[in-house]
Amino acid sequence: MPDYHYLFYVITFLELFTSLMATIYIEKYKSSKEYYFLFFLWFTFFLELIAGSLGYIFSINNQWIYNIFMTISFSFYLYWYQSILKKRGFRKIVVIFVTVFLCVAIWNIVFQSPFSFHKYTFVTGALLTMICTIFHFWQLLNSDEILEVKYKLSFWISTGLLLFNMGMIPMMLLSKHLNFSEIQYYIIIITLNIILYGCYSIGFLWTKEKYNRS
Repeated sequence: MPDYHYLFYVITFLELFTSLMATIYIEKYKSSKEYYFLFFLWFTFFLELIAGSLGYIFSINNQWIYNIFMTISFSFYLYWYQSILKKRGFRKIVVIFVTVFLCVAIWNIVFQSPFSFHKYTFVTGALLTMICTIFHFWQLLNSDEILEVKYKLSFWISTGLLLFNMGMIPMMLLSKHLNFSEIQYYIIIITLNIILYGCYSIGFLWTKEKYNRS
């Protein structure tokens, strides 16, 4: 059977492109909480590059790296939402979300092999992040900037996260039952990443400094 692992380098390219966009347009959002995405995106790119090289070039099981990254990335997203949500009730809920997510992640680390995909950690993190995106959209809908929402970087980040996780959650839960072929699995993963990083890149391109201040 043909080996399609090389297709994952498409995702690495998307991460590099988005990181460059974030760097080029940093002046537009450097005074906002979205500033930390610059470092997060470069961290994601270099980790993907290292993990990919270990797995595809040296045939080393790199799943433990992705499991660690999964915990870090969802923790980052939840922390970011906790920092940008203004309604006290939403902020308290996100704190609970962080606690729940970390408990699930620790449970997976203790009771599951580090060399197997920690599905429950991913699904829990993705679901809680999706709820946070809805909180954020509600906040934007009830703000004075609703007509200029396309210029807010947080809107594009949340849009990308919502669409990405809406596709990933059912695929992770139902993939065994749907019996995807290897190429179908890769195409779905790559397509969802194109949507995610496409939304991020549009955000960096369109955003305006006056709408991105903490």
